[in-house]
Amino acid sequence: MLLVLIPIAVVLVIAIAVISSLMTENTAELDFIKIGKDEIPSVKLVIGEERDVSGESSNVEDGVTEKVIAYNVTGNQREEMLKYAQTLSDKYGFWYFETGEEDFAETKGSDLRLVKESVEEDHIVILRIDYDSGGYTITLTRLRGTLTINF
Repeated sequence: MLLVLIPIAVVLVIAIAVISSLMTENTAELDFIKIGKDEIPSVKLVIGEERDVSGESSNVEDGVTEKVIAYNVTGNQREEMLKYAQTLSDKYGFWYFETGEEDFAETKGSDLRLVKESVEEDHIVILRIDYDSGGYTITLTRLRGTLTINF
């Protein structure tokens, strides 16, 4: 009987460990952050190194999905966020659509928004970057809508 219970116990411990690691996925280590069927490049992928995640939340309400990731950073948030926003625009199909300041590059704290079409039809993804001397917050919002660019 003991010979049967030991292998079962080992399998259960391994299964619990695997499920636990999948459920507590560390956003700081991810290359892409999933929101719906969309995968958005992470700060780690663009900047090239992990950043300390100080908070994370997700919410789905009335067909709108929102994911918020807060990072603790000291020193060069402005440069990192400029690089992040520029890379999203240059390589990943995001468009700038609103800034809290006229010249994002010259601000000491800012709110910047980018938008792109979702991989799901009739949906868009909005990415908001909010930063100050204490760090930055990336807010991803996926909702129903279409993107029209006027030049």
